Amino acid sequence: MTQPAYGSCFCRAVSVTARRPLGRPVNCHCGECRRLSGAAFSTWLTAPREQVVIGNPEGLTCFHPTANLQRAFCKTCGSHVFTLDARLPKVFGFPAGLFEGEVIDPPAKDYFLEDRAAWHRAPD
Repeated sequence: MTQPAYGSCFCRAVSVTARRPLGRPVNCHCGECRRLSGAAFSTWLTAPREQVVIGNPEGLTCFHPTANLQRAFCKTCGSHVFTLDARLPKVFGFPAGLFEGEVIDPPAKDYFLEDRAAWHRAPD
């Protein structure tokens, strides 16, 4: 049996255990994801909700940036732990960096490249 993927926030107060396989990562270059991550883009993984266990969900606080989105953050360290999208009710969206040390496939796609940061140069 394949071991589940394990991730946590920076302070490890909140954890995520997800049965494999995780969805193939994607990079999102939209302005919201750039502001959320503080980087040129965010790399996302998905997992079916029924295959995920959130450890210490009481350690989370949520923010609703739009009518469709709910973003959950650790109350202690502020790490972004997951996103729920009402348009995709069966999946969690996770920042790929949450799963430090896990073997993750390279991103399959880049979205919203037309919105990418002016200072970001795609690799050659």
